[in-house]
Amino acid sequence: MRASVSITAAMKRRAYDYYVHHPSVPVKSIASFLGTSVTTFRRLRRLWAWPPRAEALASAAEAGAPDSDSNSPGGLREAAQSLVAVTRARIDALVAQQRRPDETLDHDRTARTLASYARTLTAAQALLEQEGSSHDVSERKDVAPARSLHDLRDELARHLERIVAEEEARGRDGLLV
Repeated sequence: MRASVSITAAMKRRAYDYYVHHPSVPVKSIASFLGTSVTTFRRLRRLWAWPPRAEALASAAEAGAPDSDSNSPGGLREAAQSLVAVTRARIDALVAQQRRPDETLDHDRTARTLASYARTLTAAQALLEQEGSSHDVSERKDVAPARSLHDLRDELARHLERIVAEEEARGRDGLLV
């Protein structure tokens, strides 16, 4: 079952800004920001008629576009904070899904997904630190309580331990390979 991806016009504009004006931001990070895989991002890029990245970067450089401006509305800090907010929301949704007893779940896939989210949060934190700023949780507007990266890592560890214990209880070796 494939999850549908909801990409707003603002997200698309911000992603295009990074695609064209920020060569230091890898395509994988842009795809993560949009909530897609790199393969899906490439398909969307063709659908949206975006030029190949090298061509887009070259034309932006010729036009004298700024390489980066952390104070601009679409700055790196804002993108990293958006990435953190989206990732936290997805973790919350995944945890809620895990708590529903009526669903049969693939625990290995869930563990891989949570590990991916942890890497995404680590990358977002690195982007924020690279900009010389730290994540200000007071700027978060949603109703969910703010959690630190350490809290999320601890939650991930507890979740993985529970999955391993369930696998061992079923008579499997408990390895998530």
